[in-house]
Amino acid sequence: MRLAEIQGHIASMSELLDIVGAMRSLAGMRVQEAQRALPGIRGYAGSMAAAIGTTLLLMPPQQSEAPAKPGRRALVLCAAEHGFVGGFNERLIEAAAAALGPSDALFVLGSRGAALAIERGRHAVWTQPMATRPAGTPETINRLAAELYARIARGEIARVEVMYGRYRQGGTPDIECHALLPLDVASLAAAPLRLPPLHDLAPQALLERLAAEYVFARLTEASVESIASENAARFAAMESAHDNVSKKLEQLRQGERQARQTEITTELLDLITGTEVLTNDLA
Repeated sequence: MRLAEIQGHIASMSELLDIVGAMRSLAGMRVQEAQRALPGIRGYAGSMAAAIGTTLLLMPPQQSEAPAKPGRRALVLCAAEHGFVGGFNERLIEAAAAALGPSDALFVLGSRGAALAIERGRHAVWTQPMATRPAGTPETINRLAAELYARIARGEIARVEVMYGRYRQGGTPDIECHALLPLDVASLAAAPLRLPPLHDLAPQALLERLAAEYVFARLTEASVESIASENAARFAAMESAHDNVSKKLEQLRQGERQARQTEITTELLDLITGTEVLTNDLA
């Protein structure tokens, strides 16, 4: 390969290295951003759970202990919105396929995950782009919640579960699946209070609003966890790509040095040959 061609390849590889480095840095920033948001989200979910437990004390036993209704289950899968995430989506789709029953309804957050589900023969009844940052999560979850509640009201689904990848530093995300609806009253029930809590709304209305906020918080937590896991997978992929491009670039630069030395040697030989010819002509 000639020196000019090698230098052209070096310029292209250098640009690629800059792009990969920028994507790696951005993915790292997104992971940190999601991790900073999670404690507040979990704290809010915990507050709603405690409030639900207290509100259940105001309800008659027959209303607070509603039996689980059999019916179609909805599985909300939090997948990746963008590419370069290695096997992140594949693991989620495989886990969802193993968990889904013949009559279950699949809801997918994440365009890349939804596309892969279709490729694998898993039809989703509803899809929505995944938020790329925690700040965009509330809008995404509001749309998802509205769709879920509308289908529950029509009797299309009776139970809701959410599946997502939980971020694990330095390792592959853990895939978790949690039940959201109907609420697990037994786990949320609070210890009896000496004095009943103060409230302005009727207990049933208060319970419904708190339950909606709790489900919203849990779905938001799953979504932000998925954002962190997606970007962690992208960071790992870009880290590997950065190393490979760096090695290739070093090989090209070594080839450039050899090609330049070859050209210098050729020029020196041409100069010596030309000098000899000129000397012989003058003689």
